[in-house]
Amino acid sequence: MARSTLTRDEVLDAAASLVKQHGPAALTMRKLAAELGTAVTSIYWHVGNRESLLDALVQRTVEEMGAILPQAPTGGTPLAGRTPADRILSVARTLRRELRERPHLIAMVHERGLTERMFLPAQQALVHEVHAAGLRGARAADAVRAIQFQIVGFLLVERNRERAPAQSPAESELWDPAAAPHDPALARALARPADPERLFLLSVRALVTALLAPPASAAPGAGR
Repeated sequence: MARSTLTRDEVLDAAASLVKQHGPAALTMRKLAAELGTAVTSIYWHVGNRESLLDALVQRTVEEMGAILPQAPTGGTPLAGRTPADRILSVARTLRRELRERPHLIAMVHERGLTERMFLPAQQALVHEVHAAGLRGARAADAVRAIQFQIVGFLLVERNRERAPAQSPAESELWDPAAAPHDPALARALARPADPERLFLLSVRALVTALLAPPASAAPGAGR
């Protein structure tokens, strides 16, 4: 029996769930109607045709990504951390988590040319923090972009590794301690599976530390 009531938000929630799990190709009006226990005509009434539905999903994804990182001066939820570097790391962790949770939806945003708009709130949050760290002008802009590229680039490599077929030989075989007799601890570490979360934080922290450091010419004692 078809449902007597249905809201646009419920349609979009169900559609987003299908796309997250199976990709845009799995989203058909018939399958969506079955998920919601309603008639296909009811779906059309609330969201229009399939293209209109996809457009609505993209727009909602852009809005959701904008809501997760409120810019500090606007009075939203403050970012975690006492220092600009800590708060930048908080932005990076949040972005990575949210992007990983909705890869198909993010791909749809990209295909519609809205990636820059989607990342704008994160950029604004990063601008606020590099300003708090004392950076201005082109140096501040370079820092913001470098951090953003690091986050997105790491995520792309991470997802490619996850989708890659099993490697032969495995890392544990390639890095037998005998392969590095001068540094067996390194061989043992490289033989273990990589920890993406730890490596992500390590790489972003190192980049942020370098970017926020005073220029060599401004360091105490420079030029003496």
